[in-house]
Amino acid sequence: MLQNTVILPVLSLIISIIAIPLIIKFSCRYGIFDSICDRKIHNGNISRLGGVAVFTAFFPAAAYYLISQSGAVNYTFIAAMAVAFLSGFIDDLVTLRARYKLLLQIAAASLAVYSGFVITNVNIFSVFNIEFGILSYFITVFWIIAFMNAVNLIDGMDGLSTGIVLVANLFVIIIATMTGNYKVLTLALILECSILGFYIFNFPPAKIFLGDGGAYFIGFMYAVMPLMGIKKSAALTVFLIPMVLMLIPISDILSVMYKRYKTGQNMFFPDKNHLHHRLMNLGFSTRGILAIVYSFTGILGCFAILLVAGKPELTLYMLGFALSFVGLFFITLDRVEKRIEGLDTEIIRKAKPSFAAEKRESVLSIVRERKVS
Repeated sequence: MLQNTVILPVLSLIISIIAIPLIIKFSCRYGIFDSICDRKIHNGNISRLGGVAVFTAFFPAAAYYLISQSGAVNYTFIAAMAVAFLSGFIDDLVTLRARYKLLLQIAAASLAVYSGFVITNVNIFSVFNIEFGILSYFITVFWIIAFMNAVNLIDGMDGLSTGIVLVANLFVIIIATMTGNYKVLTLALILECSILGFYIFNFPPAKIFLGDGGAYFIGFMYAVMPLMGIKKSAALTVFLIPMVLMLIPISDILSVMYKRYKTGQNMFFPDKNHLHHRLMNLGFSTRGILAIVYSFTGILGCFAILLVAGKPELTLYMLGFALSFVGLFFITLDRVEKRIEGLDTEIIRKAKPSFAAEKRESVLSIVRERKVS
């Protein structure tokens, strides 16, 4: 027990910290840097291979733990973790078409399903039992792919996605301890330390970025861990806990896609309407934005604990409070943006007459000077 919950996570942390400087040197030597455009908020050449350190630190320790467990070794799930990482890592090295990345993600999710991690049914208060039947495979694959891409989509600022996952995964560790799920506890501890070693170098100003490989892999693990042991307790909270912990980035993604839909833009085309862009436009610093997002994730983590510790009939009430909490935040943000936009418009409108008068006076003075000459 001590080896699994202490030694393996600490070794993962050390490997992650040691690997980052080596990866940075490798990226500098071969010119593997993140692209720079008006949507990005960083300058200079920064490596996008940080996910290699996270995966290198996590995979050997996790594979050793899974193989050392009694019973049949789940080699299929070990392969699924590798494919999940490769689905983004290949794109970090050479540009990969979206369709091929999606196929690799489907392959990783399918391997996880074949490993036995399937959402077969959901119990609601032990009264309603929803059996998914043949749809179980498709629901589980969609669930995993959704979280893989969610982590990647919010990776738009130094320390943002990894910080959110660090905080959310901390609550997964607490909940796994509360429920006695030692497999999830061990893997979550190893994942936490693997990300923490990278986060030290990713905290603003970042020296390295996560890249698609790291984002897809972390999202994959975050999606699969709650499914471990689902056959023993197929409850509504299996869905709610990971969703509540990631409610801020999920709401941000939905908000961005809705705005793109309203304006007739491609829903998957990148822009600068994400939460961190909006807060930055309001004058918040990078660290200030991280403090806000981390705090909200921590508060939602407390909601997740209450979902587990509270009575089953209170589950929907707690979910309602969490949704209202996040909804109020986004509504307030929207109101503030509109208010500031209205003030800017008013200032410009009032400035126009004076500006026109000054311009007219300037032109007349030039004409007078020419007449005198």
